[in-house]
Amino acid sequence: MRCLRGSGLLSLLILGACASSHPMGGGGGDDAGLPPDGGDVSPDAGGGPDGGVTERTCTTHFALAPTGAVTAVEVAGAWAWDARTPLVDPDGDGTWEAALDLDPGIWAYKLVVTRPGGTTEWILDPGNAYRAYDGGIENSAVRVPDCHVPLLEMIDHQVAGSGTAHVRVRVVRGAGGAPVTRDGVHVVLRHDASEAEVTDGVSFDGAVVDVSLAGLAAGKHTLVFDAQDGDGAAAEPLRVPFWVEADAFDWRDALIYMVMVDRFRDGDPSNDPGPTPGAEAAADYHGGDLRGVTQAIEDGTFDDLGVRALWLSPFVENMQGIESEDGHGVTGYHGYWPVKARAVDPRLGTPADLDAMVTAAHAHGIRILMDFVINHVHEDHEYVTAHPDWFRTGCECGQPGCDWTTHRLDCSFHAYMPDVDWQNGAASEQIISDALWWLDRFDLDGLRVDAVKHVEDLAILNLSTRVHETFEQGGTDYFLLGETAMGWNGDDLTANLPEYETISRYIGPDALSGQFDFVLYHATAYRVWADDSKGMLHLDYWTRMSQQQYPAGAVMTPFVGSHDSERLVSLATYGSGSDLVHHKWLSQGLPQPPTSREPYDRAAIALTWLFTVPGAPLLYYGDEYGEDGGADPDNRHDWKPVGQRSAWQDEQYARVARAGRLRAELPALRRGDYRALTVTEDVLSFARTYQGQAAIVVINKSGAAIDAPVTVPADVTGDGTLTDRLDPGGRTVTVAGGAMTVHLPARSAAVLVP
Repeated sequence: MRCLRGSGLLSLLILGACASSHPMGGGGGDDAGLPPDGGDVSPDAGGGPDGGVTERTCTTHFALAPTGAVTAVEVAGAWAWDARTPLVDPDGDGTWEAALDLDPGIWAYKLVVTRPGGTTEWILDPGNAYRAYDGGIENSAVRVPDCHVPLLEMIDHQVAGSGTAHVRVRVVRGAGGAPVTRDGVHVVLRHDASEAEVTDGVSFDGAVVDVSLAGLAAGKHTLVFDAQDGDGAAAEPLRVPFWVEADAFDWRDALIYMVMVDRFRDGDPSNDPGPTPGAEAAADYHGGDLRGVTQAIEDGTFDDLGVRALWLSPFVENMQGIESEDGHGVTGYHGYWPVKARAVDPRLGTPADLDAMVTAAHAHGIRILMDFVINHVHEDHEYVTAHPDWFRTGCECGQPGCDWTTHRLDCSFHAYMPDVDWQNGAASEQIISDALWWLDRFDLDGLRVDAVKHVEDLAILNLSTRVHETFEQGGTDYFLLGETAMGWNGDDLTANLPEYETISRYIGPDALSGQFDFVLYHATAYRVWADDSKGMLHLDYWTRMSQQQYPAGAVMTPFVGSHDSERLVSLATYGSGSDLVHHKWLSQGLPQPPTSREPYDRAAIALTWLFTVPGAPLLYYGDEYGEDGGADPDNRHDWKPVGQRSAWQDEQYARVARAGRLRAELPALRRGDYRALTVTEDVLSFARTYQGQAAIVVINKSGAAIDAPVTVPADVTGDGTLTDRLDPGGRTVTVAGGAMTVHLPARSAAVLVP
């Protein structure tokens, strides 16, 4: 499901606008626009098959359908800001249009709307998400290609789970160029880190490439189309990724497991770097690597949990040596201090290891998300050396006078972490090009985008636009999951609207697919599950607010733990008000494993709730068995394999894995609507319904057994017997007269299905 395709676009673009009277300034408006065609094809270029065209033009078209009365519409751009080109509406249909001959490149521009009385507004193009800065001012931008080379355009595609695919692609001759013949057309099929040219099943009639494939293995495939005309002019390759699988995947189906690669499994001891001089042991490399992740995929570790997507900590090459944090030596084991743009960190593995991991994941139907750092690099990064003007330094985020939000764009996380200046066109295009390279080279399935609110809006809009254009021609959605760290401002929805709005502003058809739900985390994770300061009425309310306050169609990611938060089991042991649970270093004193079962019980029902509410939930590595820990880096202990866990941890794993597998099995738990049933301070009951299927979740948060009465509407399920699929024995509950009573032991849950 492509998030928000065709809805909510205008409001998103207006959020990024800035009112100004400067010729290059802009303000949002309610005008509707059409994206400029970038000089590709035009209806007057001559008819072709399927209503297409046979030859490109070198004309870039602009269009705007303004609301309200206007006396003139013009376009001005970096090609000549002072020379406005009028848009006209000769047929009176309300759409004003203009055409310009522009050289290839990226051109900043604004639409200029004049109202009766002479008021002039310089606005961003509401039909075009792409952005560029010029003179420190944000503008719309059009990417004008070389019109003299051929163009490849998708016509249609069909893929079946049985292993067949049919794809048709139009070949448009370059303006004034030579024809493209069959010899100039090449189609390559990529699968499992290998590729081969396709010859059988490929035809070309001079205008359309028709490809029919059969016998395709399950998993991910990519068709790459190339075309070269008789003069040697080559088209930009067209990539068509698609999946062969029995049931079409939807990103709502994903249970996302976050792997901190260095702290997971050591699959190749030969690449272990050994102790780093001056590094704190807890903040040094521990030897986990890509081969270790592959082993976990292949032995079914993730399948047993119901995991459908892996978010890996950054595997780009990081700095050598240490940096000091409060007097403690820290290495780049976490991956967030990159020094190379397109290199796998050798301490984590090789490019072949990454290929093998992705191949194994795709064989299991698991998607791979790369953690992509867009806000900063380490000062030793190759780009800092070669292009110092691509970066900026400012005050240190979080220090006095340098608020994380007020100075979100100009503060630096640390002095050794220069900020990427996204207003620099060369820098922004290069960083996006690097992201596309990683996605293409290693057949990845999306990005977890780091520190979203600390970069200009165009970083998200332009990155998203390029990902859509490059990889979604075959209908396969690439997931863009954002991290916009916000808080929760108490039991007042109005006070929390700015939190929701900040997260939402980056979600849309030309932006992120979804984001981590920080509001829900802070409202519930430790307040409900660990501390008992809030009850289930509170939990239900803020769960429902997450369904209402984010843009419709967004795939949000709820979570109760992450690499940036204290472990839930430790919060449940000590309480979030404890100083000890927030400690980071051994010298401070650190949280210890629980000495009773209760914290594990609390975490188990929290994860059951997480797996059964809407979204693509996050499971932080180790939380499946109840790993303990304080603040970063103490929350990043080495993952414990079976055999090294305590009896309580084994029991915790069994409960969590059962809930994860159940989520993977029942579409209602993945895609269904959330509907609260009977809710008290101690008991939350809700239904998930999807295409006639239903699942009812009942959770007892209290420390005592409860017989919970639950009202069951007839449109959820009629009277009859329901089975508790979380219960290993498969106990049953009877619905009679639209009601049932569910016996729940202390801190336990049930998932009831007909």
